[in-house]
Amino acid sequence: MKRIQRIILIITGMFGLNNASAQTPRISFEAPYVYPEGVAYNEPAGLFYVSSVKTGTIGSVNEQGAYKEFYRDSSLKSSFGMKVDLKRNRLWVCTGDPSYSIYRDSSTYKKLIRLIGIDLNSGKKLEDIDLSTLHNDKHFPNDLALDDAGNIYITDSNSPVIYKVDTGMKASVFAQSDLFKSIGVALNGIVWSPQGFLIVAHNTDGKLYKVDVKDPSKITPIVMKTFFPGADGLLWDSQGKLVLVQNKGVHKVFQLSSTDNWSSAEVTASTKATDRFHQPTTAAMKKKDIYVLNSKMNELTDPTVPPSKEFSLQLVRFQPAL
Repeated sequence: MKRIQRIILIITGMFGLNNASAQTPRISFEAPYVYPEGVAYNEPAGLFYVSSVKTGTIGSVNEQGAYKEFYRDSSLKSSFGMKVDLKRNRLWVCTGDPSYSIYRDSSTYKKLIRLIGIDLNSGKKLEDIDLSTLHNDKHFPNDLALDDAGNIYITDSNSPVIYKVDTGMKASVFAQSDLFKSIGVALNGIVWSPQGFLIVAHNTDGKLYKVDVKDPSKITPIVMKTFFPGADGLLWDSQGKLVLVQNKGVHKVFQLSSTDNWSSAEVTASTKATDRFHQPTTAAMKKKDIYVLNSKMNELTDPTVPPSKEFSLQLVRFQPAL
């Protein structure tokens, strides 16, 4: 018996079947050709919401992996970052027409930037705020963050600005800086801190920037030993550490911490390469568990790859940094 057990251990080790190298659990769901980019979690309903860069459709995914259309609007081209707002019973969604939509239109292509608010109970759109006239440039609405007062901050990956929509639904340019510029995708993920600042991720240069909420002209790079080209979604975890999702060939998730109120930061943990995230974009927290969306968006630039019908939300398990 012991000899058989040793043989089994050898075989599982050879083929990566032991627990040490197994991929983390996934919630797989069928949503043909949707290509989701944003994810949010509604704790009371037990539902994830996912966006779509191809159709703009907002879908819900339960914990068993059943996908259901939650909101569809013929005026939507692509949808990206989203946040659940339980205080106002809303799902806030960034929508635009930057690249991959099957409904791409010359009148809206890289011009459209909207924030919509959808009632969590009825699935009806209750707010629709057009931000496109606030800054004269190309537009790519990518992600958003909410503060405790209910103000919403939105990143534009094609313009060097952060927008603000206040509780009265009045929109304005909140912060603008040459630090946010890029010839590629610029600002991406964004989080708000109760300490009075925002942190935004620059997708191309891989830097994180701290923006003072009371004085948004105060924009400072967070000092780090590591940069994250392909930095996408940001999320605070249950320990108050910053979770950063990185794609562009890295396909990992990192946990960062700071001892000086985010003037500087260091990597404290990361996922393993064997977890095999597939073009991860954004993350959502389900109680204390973090799930990252495997968007497969890299397939959209490869005409040799058949369109995917299945996507997944993958559990994050961090390994301490060495």
